[in-house]
This record gives sequence, C-alpha cells and structure tokens, in this order.
Amino acid sequence: MKKIAFGLLVLLGNVSLAQENTDVKKETKFQVGVHYVGNLRNENIISDGFNGIVGISANYAIYQNEMISIFGGLNIDYLQSRDLFLQNDILIWNPNASIEVDVFKGKLKPFFGIGYAFFSNDFKFETGVFEPMDPAITTREKKLNFNGLTINPGLKYHVSDLFFIEGSYKYFPINSNDFDGAANTHFINLGLGFKF
Repeated sequence: MKKIAFGLLVLLGNVSLAQENTDVKKETKFQVGVHYVGNLRNENIISDGFNGIVGISANYAIYQNEMISIFGGLNIDYLQSRDLFLQNDILIWNPNASIEVDVFKGKLKPFFGIGYAFFSNDFKFETGVFEPMDPAITTREKKLNFNGLTINPGLKYHVSDLFFIEGSYKYFPINSNDFDGAANTHFINLGLGFKF
C-alpha cells in the first residue's frame, strides 16, 4: 500500500510540475522552415524563365527580448527552368539578416529582412555562321553568374512556442557582369516552420 501511495504521490507531483512548466515561455534560438516560392512574372529572363517550386530557410536568433528578435540566416530557393533562355534549374542562395517585432502583442509578428542572393546557370549557344550541318558549328556553354541585394518583408503567425506559419514578399534586383541592367524579380513565399 505504501508503494502505491508513494507512486501516486510521485505521479501527481510530476503532473503538477509539468503543468507549471507549460506556463513558462520556452526561449528558442533556431528556426527552420519550408515554403512555396511564387515567382511573379515581370518580363525578364528570370521572372519569365523560371517557375518557383520550393525553398528552405534556417535562422538563428542573435538577440531576443520580449519585443524584438534579430536573426541571421540562410534561405535557399529552388526554381525550375521553363527552357526559354537559361536551360538549367537554379538554386538561389540568400544569406540574410532580419528583425522580427512583436507590435501586436500576440502571435502575429511582422518581420523585415535584408540580404545578398546569388546563383549561377549554364547558357548553351551555337557558334558559326555556316550551314547547320557544317562541322565548324559547335555548341558552346558559358557559366553566367547572377547576384543582388534582397529586401524581404513579411508576417509570421506563431501557432505555438514550437511552430509558425509565414507569408512574405521578396524583392530581388538581379545583376550580372554578363548582361547590362538588372532584372527585377518578385517572389511571394508561403510556408511553415519549427522553432527549437
């Protein structure tokens, strides 16, 4: 009987301690997410030449208090070629810094990020001015590099201390040493993530 009473006391003690711990907000430093990448058409080789597929993100909280969180992170977006000009799919690497502010004093928190993104792609072209069957005509390949700053405002809805849903807009003016001018690209991201 003493063993049963002692076991019941330990069980009830653990339940009460577990309930006390749920009231304490767990501080999390890492955020990992997955999102859909919507590539808005804008009459340039990137916007018209690729379909947005999926992206992943990882952030680390450099500074946190009850009002703001400052993150450093990396986003990687996968875009699939539509075979118009650049034939290969691309991965856009985007190291960034962002600030998240609890302006609504609740679960919905706006954020603003700034970063630098880059990617490369191979461009195939035919050389020669003779007959297409002439052996002097060859297919050549050149690697093109693209880069630019990114501006990324958005909203996160923190469903719990461990799970969030986010939506954001990313502006990416793409530059290249191989082309004149910039290609202004616009992405809409919708996704979810985990905090730990």
